[in-house]
Amino acid sequence: MDIVRLLLILSLASIIPGQLVRFSVGNATSAITLTDISVIVTVLVFFIYSLFSKRKIYLAKNVFYFFIIFVSCALLSLTLALNSFTTSKVATGALFLLRFIFYFAITIVTLNIIQKKEIERWLKVVLAIGAAFSVLGLLQLLTFPDLRLLSSFGWDPHLNRLVSSLIDPNFTGGLIVLFTVVSLSLYVFKINTFYLILSLLFIIPLILTFSRSAYLALITAIIAIGIIKSPRLLLALLLAFLFLITAVPKSRERVISAFALDETARSRIESWHLAYSIFSDNYLFGVGFNTFRYAQIKSGTFTVDNPEGGHSGSGADSSILLVAATTGIIGLLSFSLFLAAIFKGALEGVGKNYLKLISFASIASLIVHSQFVNSLFFPQIMVIFWFLLGLSYVRD
Repeated sequence: MDIVRLLLILSLASIIPGQLVRFSVGNATSAITLTDISVIVTVLVFFIYSLFSKRKIYLAKNVFYFFIIFVSCALLSLTLALNSFTTSKVATGALFLLRFIFYFAITIVTLNIIQKKEIERWLKVVLAIGAAFSVLGLLQLLTFPDLRLLSSFGWDPHLNRLVSSLIDPNFTGGLIVLFTVVSLSLYVFKINTFYLILSLLFIIPLILTFSRSAYLALITAIIAIGIIKSPRLLLALLLAFLFLITAVPKSRERVISAFALDETARSRIESWHLAYSIFSDNYLFGVGFNTFRYAQIKSGTFTVDNPEGGHSGSGADSSILLVAATTGIIGLLSFSLFLAAIFKGALEGVGKNYLKLISFASIASLIVHSQFVNSLFFPQIMVIFWFLLGLSYVRD
């Protein structure tokens, strides 16, 4: 299984090139990244090896069954979407559903190839990758702070914000929150100052994303970890984080402008309204998994100079509303049960096991974060999250 372990490390490390290396699929707005390729190869090699070696494959059954139900509902929505969209468009949606399946399979790969005694070493690998990702972001902010010229390539025109290799401050902030969750959870169990210092170092680039969704996700994670394991740490970190936000003028302005409904906030509300509108018109089965871009084109949402909505045109600023719009109430219910199963599994022994705490704080912060961007389906976030979840199911 050494080759699978190496491929798994490469999959995790693929977040460093992130969205910088993309290969177009079908059209300019659809692409496959190195993360996609490495995850697919890792999963295929694992299952082929397991098949020929007749190795037993263990599953996180309490989560796996609900995952199968959601995938079935998504597949049903795609089948029904053939009544509204061309076969090629539905096929594109099917490819992205297949991609989601491969990412979830990282959980299965992880819990089958990693031994209990190796877990902390693997978490250190994750933290090292997170540190490299964060440093890359700091270098980007210093050398390439103006991304407005990338708008002609379908990216948002961010200015003076840390985006790292994901070219988006919100997704970058969400990913850094996961690294912070790992280091904080290890600290409250191991009481190793190194992990606390690393947590504080992760918070610095996170603040420089100036992403309000990432701020809320981090606060959620700190509260979750604090309530379950260390209330004093909760208070200290919250005060430190709030101090840093208020000490940095731009982050303070960003937080205040959220209450004043600035342009970004209004745009997000419009995205929520659009997703809800599409859901209300297709409330039973939705428009079809990952056909949201085509539903928007059909409704005339995009402008003439941006007819397909750029890289963000396939998603809504809420993963939950996106699931509702594309798979209907049937898919939303199954997806909610899927998330609830993850929560339930993480809560079992959460106060005695740092892996359970990592899983619980990760899913809690991601759900909050995903109400403002489509982070539950973002490749580089998925590969880290499903890996961390897989670690929590590793057998003795």
